[in-house]
Amino acid sequence: MNALLTGPDAATLMRGARPFASGVNSAALQVLRDWAGAELGRGPVSLVSTAGLDDAATYAVVTIVGSPTALAESLPDGSEPVRAVTALERALGRPIRGIFPINTAGENAVLALASAATLGVDLVDADACGRVRPTVQDTLLTRAGLAIGPCVVVSPFGETTVIDAPTERAAAIVPRLVGASGGWAFFAGYPVTGRELREHAHAGTIQRYLDAQPGNELAGVSHRTLLRATITNIDGARPGSDRTSILMTELGKPGQAGRRIRVDADEAYLGAIADGVPLHRGPHELFVISESGEVLDPERCMPGMRVALVAVDLPAAWSTEPAKAAEGEPHAN
Repeated sequence: MNALLTGPDAATLMRGARPFASGVNSAALQVLRDWAGAELGRGPVSLVSTAGLDDAATYAVVTIVGSPTALAESLPDGSEPVRAVTALERALGRPIRGIFPINTAGENAVLALASAATLGVDLVDADACGRVRPTVQDTLLTRAGLAIGPCVVVSPFGETTVIDAPTERAAAIVPRLVGASGGWAFFAGYPVTGRELREHAHAGTIQRYLDAQPGNELAGVSHRTLLRATITNIDGARPGSDRTSILMTELGKPGQAGRRIRVDADEAYLGAIADGVPLHRGPHELFVISESGEVLDPERCMPGMRVALVAVDLPAAWSTEPAKAAEGEPHAN
């Protein structure tokens, strides 16, 4: 089933994608929403389900590599998708029918909408990870044996670099380009056929974000409430580490002592234990939800808050962890 996305859908998508962004008050998310809204004002974008893909057509992944904060400080000029995809098409010798985000990061969902509108191509209702992953090569497509390249990195300073190399080598080159580009760049790669996309990508990402409800941002995402608790303390990051621990006491039944909970976090929630026992097994992402239904990022958790700890299950392909990422690999945010 296909749908046409218009100007108001940029704000709707941003609202649903916000819990998966690098921060609830992400300036980059606002920048990307404004960009997408402006481009949609010139014409709608077709949101295409994986079932509606042309098996033989070519589709590509887009993402921000580097820091969303850097993007908010060094703004895109809007030419990045055209420069990147034109170079990718030239390298491939065939056109790109549509694009999709590399992962479920909120910024990438809105970036993909802005890019599709700029390019005049389809936006595929899928992503290449089914989760937020920190490196550009850490995808379901890589796990399926599909190559990252040829791929293109476009800087906000005007440079366009085509990388035609094995995935491991491309992943080592991209961060060097990001470092020379002011901290962020636009990436297009993973050229795949419609058949490959349907078989290996994570379907339904964009529509789930569009279906989110105010005050219940995870409404469109399958999730489970693990427990409800009161935050008792925030154990700050140690020198040389960005990780913090959010300490909670479970809200138990009257007369019963609640378990002591520790949730480790950096920009996202990394894991949780209750009385020393892991709360949830299997691949998942954690969220902390306020009493009003708002998704809280770690920086907004404060002692005294009553919250729910929620798990979103991930595709089964993540049930085994990939090899340790090489030092210096780029973040795909």
